[in-house]
Amino acid sequence: MTAPTIPIELQERILDHLRGDIPTLKSCSFVCQAWTPNTRSHLFRRFRALPDPGAFHKCWKYVDQVPHLAEYIREVEIQSGPGILLEQESNALNALCTLLDRTHSLQTLVISTGSLTMPAWGHVSSKFRASLSATLRRSLSSLTHILLDGFFFAVSDLHLIRGIIRGMRCLEYVGLEGMGAESDEDEISPIAAFDDELQSGSLRTLALSFNFSVVRNNPLVAGVIDALHSVRVSHITSLRLGGVIGLSVFEALPPSWLSCVTCLGLQLTNLDPALPLSPISEAFIARVPTFRAVHTLELSLSIRPYAVPRDISALESFMTKLLPANQLLSIVTTVSAHGPPVYHDAVQRHYNFCLTRAKVVKVQWEDGKLSTLEPAFPELFADGTMQVGKFRHAKWIPW
Repeated sequence: MTAPTIPIELQERILDHLRGDIPTLKSCSFVCQAWTPNTRSHLFRRFRALPDPGAFHKCWKYVDQVPHLAEYIREVEIQSGPGILLEQESNALNALCTLLDRTHSLQTLVISTGSLTMPAWGHVSSKFRASLSATLRRSLSSLTHILLDGFFFAVSDLHLIRGIIRGMRCLEYVGLEGMGAESDEDEISPIAAFDDELQSGSLRTLALSFNFSVVRNNPLVAGVIDALHSVRVSHITSLRLGGVIGLSVFEALPPSWLSCVTCLGLQLTNLDPALPLSPISEAFIARVPTFRAVHTLELSLSIRPYAVPRDISALESFMTKLLPANQLLSIVTTVSAHGPPVYHDAVQRHYNFCLTRAKVVKVQWEDGKLSTLEPAFPELFADGTMQVGKFRHAKWIPW
């Protein structure tokens, strides 16, 4: 009798369940020739270039010895470290550009400086930017996530954002984090820069981390929104704003976005309503727009010792103006309390207010000790509402 065989499509589905099991995938890659492409697609799916010189030396050896494996790469994470992307010629940079030149159909691209000193995007190596642009063009039909972290941008750099989004039908997430504003020698009007034919977009999530309260940053904030809006990105359902929230970002949002965002994330770092730039001051609340479709609210509150605990109650007015009469599905509040945990009354009041606005309410405390918080919030710990932990790399890690 002929031995029964399993269709190769079914074999590949079975191998897909081994994703992340590197030793087993390596063993399977040598079983037969038919299994090699599938196992390689998992083994070499993600490429990370770390900031230390040793890691970039490995990057150079990787490209030099096995260049054909670059075709399996779908996720690229570049942590450049200070100065590496600013060099015009170096072994590390050349290896990185060679790798990008041989990749196609990327799905995720992350470029982070990993440094407190932000370089200007305009000063990044022209060779690297050319390789990056070519890679993005080859990934028009596959790229879903892109994150740029820790750069100074000028208004003229917004051509990059428009170039990333234009023509990409699968793009779901754009993140510009740790941003700074750089003055242009020849300032370009965002509207004039994007007056050509509009294209459809498919962006779902926009994450911006920026100091929105600094007046000189306003042209860049408006330019970012214009760059996105000019390509008809009207399907954003998740908007996440971090850094120092200011009115400039809210005033720049197109009305169409206010009616389609269903998940809103806000990082509020200035909770003293006596200050005019505070998001919970009367002047700020009077001008904040209204989101009509939000059903999930994620708040990150930074409470500092000089903020009187009762002042956080002004947050209720902010939330009511931002989300009027909405019965939300969930509210998740992450509290980062700097100093002694003396804010129990404020957090309790915030939680009670949220109960009137949402079906599910969670409070996550970053800097508090469990031994201190559990006696203060016994009912919250009893039903699992209170969680203690911290965020690291955008993931919640319970203590």
